[in-house]
Amino acid sequence: MTTTLSFIIVLGVLVFVHELGHFLVAKATGVGVDRFSIGFPPKMVGFRYGETEYCISWIPLGGYVKLHGADPDEPADPGDVRMYSSRTPRQRAGIVAAGPIMNLAFSFILMPIVFMIGMNLPAFFESPVQVAWVVPDSIADAAGVENGDLLIQLGSREIANWEDLFEAAALASGDEIPLKINRNGEHFSVVVPVEELKSGNGLGVLPPLVPVIGSLTPGYPAVEAGLMEGDRILSVGGLPVSHWNEMAQIIHGSPGKSVTIEVDRDGTHQTLTVIPRLDEKSGRGLVGISPKNETISRRYPVIESISIGFKRNVELLGLTFKFLWDLLTFNTSLKLLGGPIMIFQVTGEVARAGISEFIAFMAFLSLQLGILNLLPIPVLDGGHLLFLGLEGIKGRPLEPRSREMAQRIGFFLLLLLILVVSYNDILRILTGR
Repeated sequence: MTTTLSFIIVLGVLVFVHELGHFLVAKATGVGVDRFSIGFPPKMVGFRYGETEYCISWIPLGGYVKLHGADPDEPADPGDVRMYSSRTPRQRAGIVAAGPIMNLAFSFILMPIVFMIGMNLPAFFESPVQVAWVVPDSIADAAGVENGDLLIQLGSREIANWEDLFEAAALASGDEIPLKINRNGEHFSVVVPVEELKSGNGLGVLPPLVPVIGSLTPGYPAVEAGLMEGDRILSVGGLPVSHWNEMAQIIHGSPGKSVTIEVDRDGTHQTLTVIPRLDEKSGRGLVGISPKNETISRRYPVIESISIGFKRNVELLGLTFKFLWDLLTFNTSLKLLGGPIMIFQVTGEVARAGISEFIAFMAFLSLQLGILNLLPIPVLDGGHLLFLGLEGIKGRPLEPRSREMAQRIGFFLLLLLILVVSYNDILRILTGR
């Protein structure tokens, strides 16, 4: 119920904000608005106020503002000054662009609120960077970093805690960067490659993470074996473990094999047997457990929240455009795309995580919606802006036949995208990934 209600709220708010942009600019330029609808027909409920009918419709895949005279098949009335078609290309472009611009602006309004309310961060963020686990074959492993090392400087930036390390890694530049280490009171430096440092795997060092089960995935071997949330894993396959990744490494290397797991459950020791399931994509064994993560809440003053929120949105914009470019240049997989089903699932998760996570997710989606609608694909706002730009250059509208053909191509591309993301979403559900 929480997931469904949260999804309806998020979708309704974002669609309302988008259509409100079209509506307000249309009204400001004197264009009539016949209908303002959240959702697509058939109509569920509605009322009329002035010239406009306001309604909620049954198909929850978006919304629309019906502008007076925007339908090409609608008879033109030269004497009707309220008609959309009577406006200049620049005025019409302003109406069209207002929707996605409102979504972008909404994101920049919401994100600072997240930091004012308080962000839930991992508790280790404020701890000194005492390495508890070095990921095998990572750049830290290659550089000779060991468990127990205290990382104190990356490049020219001193590192007081894990948050400092992540920020220093994100800002690193050049080909290589020095990493200063304190090992049992002895200071020395190693050099790490920046390109790998800024990749998805990062430096390859992890903070302490006690192997306590935080959640289980239904249908996976851990549930069948009788493991429970809150279990503290003491040993796996007879080997004592003190870090989550130490335990995970043994599980990952034992697909299809019977493995004994000793746990501490409310002060009593129990020994269970589990057979890790083979993950065909990675070749690793999985049992379907996730660690228990301790979090802290951090609030920021108003001015600082505005600054941090603005920077965060700029970062997200950059990452989004990079992802789109990687898709176009075939440097990333279409499998990474998600659609309505994934959004539905994630909305429920963030709603249960807290109000700040929920608002942050809404801000992120609003940003994505704004960018998506500005893409120059016919049937999207960006496609209409492209047509209006060509009209402004040529001095006359595109031929109806050319416009109709472009709209059909755009609709086909959009339908293809919906099928791809829906396939990805369903595949994730079926495979548990």
